[in-house]
Formats: sequence, structure tokens, C-alpha cells
Amino acid sequence: MGDRTSAPVALVTGASRGIGRGVALALARLGHTVVITGRTIHEGDATNPATGHSLPGSLATTSREIEQIGAHCVAIPHDILRLDTVSPLVDQVVDRCGRLDVLVNNAVYVGPGNESVFTDNDPLDIERRVSGNLTAPLLLTHAFLRHALSREAHPQLGARAWLVDVTSDAGRRTPERLAGRGGWSLVYAATKGGFHRIADMVAHEYGHLGVRAVNVNPGLVATERVLDTGASLAWIAENGATPEHIGETIVHIVRDPEVDNGAYVHAQQYSFHDEVRTTEDAL
Repeated sequence: MGDRTSAPVALVTGASRGIGRGVALALARLGHTVVITGRTIHEGDATNPATGHSLPGSLATTSREIEQIGAHCVAIPHDILRLDTVSPLVDQVVDRCGRLDVLVNNAVYVGPGNESVFTDNDPLDIERRVSGNLTAPLLLTHAFLRHALSREAHPQLGARAWLVDVTSDAGRRTPERLAGRGGWSLVYAATKGGFHRIADMVAHEYGHLGVRAVNVNPGLVATERVLDTGASLAWIAENGATPEHIGETIVHIVRDPEVDNGAYVHAQQYSFHDEVRTTEDAL
């Protein structure tokens, strides 16, 4: 009860590092109370499976960074593969903060199989990827919308609710190469394809009730895991955007009235065009 706040409340999944952390910090700068989830509670708890190295980032660190901005943060350890705990997560947030106005579906299943062609996948990994990448965000979005539609919009939000789904090219097209040779796996593509349809269908079914939903493709991002992996991801490490830049861009996209409800937006292409538009306006 002590965490209740008058600010809009945002829930960001997978916020211990990477894009989730970047979005959480951007929402904090906007004045939101931010609830973050993830499996890495403390620094040193996470390991990069590609290298065996400890990965930087944790709920504790992200929470501290949000508090340093001057916003309030609530950290809730959570594993998206535990499907029985997904819907109750919304109840936890509401019990702690009094409301929930923004959901950012960012967390994905990280495990073996994405570098393998379909028949080389372990059936258990297929189940885990479907659960983590599609079933969990569906259940979380369902619980979020049921709560949001039961109450009035927050006056600072400009909508009854915001839904942001962090998607990828895998949900829209076939890769040029096979999995393990620079492409992505069939199972990853299938789950991201299903996930990719959530935002536009939410806008279709609930846009008239004040719900705003967008798909955002972050493009290549130099996350902590990418930077640690080495040669196989060196091109992304050198050319990818920072998670902080993507976080700021995602928050700008969902607030932009020129972005259609239910739209798919490539964050780095949007950022480029936004800079051009800003420059032209200044001339």
C-alpha cells in the first residue's frame, strides 16, 4: 500500500537490462511510476550462455537508476515461463500502486533453439518459446486490459491505456539465411508472428474505448548480451543503437499523435524521420 502513487503507472517486463531497462528509464523521465520485472534480481545473477560471462544488469540496478531520476520504482521478480503467475502480476501491481496505465511487453524467452532449424529443436524448447513469447504476453495483456477498461483514464496519459509490444522483423518476414547461419528459427518466427498481431487487434477491438496500442520494432540494438558475445555479434555491437536511445524512441512513438493506433513502427527509421522532421520545422 505504501507504493501507491498519483502518477501514471507503467509495467515493463524484462527490464533488468537491455531494451526493457531503456524503456523503463525513459518512462521514469516522463514522470511515471515504473514497475519492472525480470529474473535477474541482483548484479552477477545472470550469465551469457554464449560466453559463460556474467552479464551486467539487474532489477536492483534498474530500480536504483529510476530512483536517481526522481521517479518511483517497484521491482517484482518474475519469470514469464510461470504462466500461472502472469495474470496475477497485474493484481500485484494494482495492489502496490493503486492502478496500472501502461504495459510494455518486452520480455522474451531466452533459451536454446533459436539457432536451430525446426527439426533440431527439442519439443520442450518449442513449448517454452511459445509460452514465453506468445502465451505469457497474451495473458498479461488480457489482465491489463480488464483492469484498464474498468476505470477512467489517468489525466496525464491522454488515453485510457497504452500498450507497447516490442516486436521484431521475425514476425513479418522470412530471413535471408537459415537459423544458425544468420537467420532466425521457425519457432521464433511463429511466436513473434502471433505476438505481432496483438497490438493491431487490441486497437481494432478497444481503440474506440481509449486504448492505444503500437508494435515497435527496435531494430539492431547493442544490448549488454550483444556487447559481451564477441565476434558472432560484432557487427550489431558496432552498428546497433543503444538501449537508452531505443527506450526514449519507444516512449516518443506511443505519445506521437501522428502514429496510428495499432501501427507497426521501426524505431530507428522513426527516429531518423523524426530528426528530419524536427530539422525541417526549425528552418
